[in-house]
Amino acid sequence: MKNCIVTGATSGIGKAIAARLVKEGYTVYGLGRDFSGVDDIPDGDGLFAGITCDLRDANALEVTAEFLKKKAKTVDVLVNCAGVAYYGVAESLTPEQISEMVDVNVKAPLILTSVLLPALRESAGVIVNVSSVTAKRDSNTHGAAYGATKAALTSFGTSLFEEARKHGVRVVNLHPDLTATNLYRNADFTVSGEPDSTLTPEDVAGAAMFAINAREGMCVTDITVRPQRNRIVKK
Repeated sequence: MKNCIVTGATSGIGKAIAARLVKEGYTVYGLGRDFSGVDDIPDGDGLFAGITCDLRDANALEVTAEFLKKKAKTVDVLVNCAGVAYYGVAESLTPEQISEMVDVNVKAPLILTSVLLPALRESAGVIVNVSSVTAKRDSNTHGAAYGATKAALTSFGTSLFEEARKHGVRVVNLHPDLTATNLYRNADFTVSGEPDSTLTPEDVAGAAMFAINAREGMCVTDITVRPQRNRIVKK
């Protein structure tokens, strides 16, 4: 039985990836801030467990990671998916908003990976970093800070692969574009909802599973998933 840890499993892409892993027979430990309103993640006869953890709290995150490492005994997949975004011109962001983005989008994946990497080396496991298409753009107006955090995550994953590949660890940087999630709750725009202009969380989960299920010895290190058209709607 393979064990997976997925952050941001309470909604959106993280939830879709967790559900897909359970469907394929993985045991999934989903990390999130609040599971009280989440009752539709299929547990696959006990294959899913929701673990409450505030990813902004470095100490709590380290303790949780150590607990899961002992509980699971083996860690085969780590999906760093939790993310938060605040949009607007740079001077409009508060220090609290900037800190939250850095904590969740950068610090949490780095801490989890650091704690769990020895176990992932033992299993020749897979790390999936759910970054963003903004990490690949030359500029992100009205999203400069968010784009910077995702560029940091992508940079980390790229370097980590070179460090860990000799141990059989695969590292995937996944870059989704506009996806129908609540990521844009703090923005003055949202996705259009048109099928050819919006990805679904399941679309992104499918891309993640393609990399996770790749044959041993073949590494998919970088995936960008985009809708056919580029269209947003102002709130």
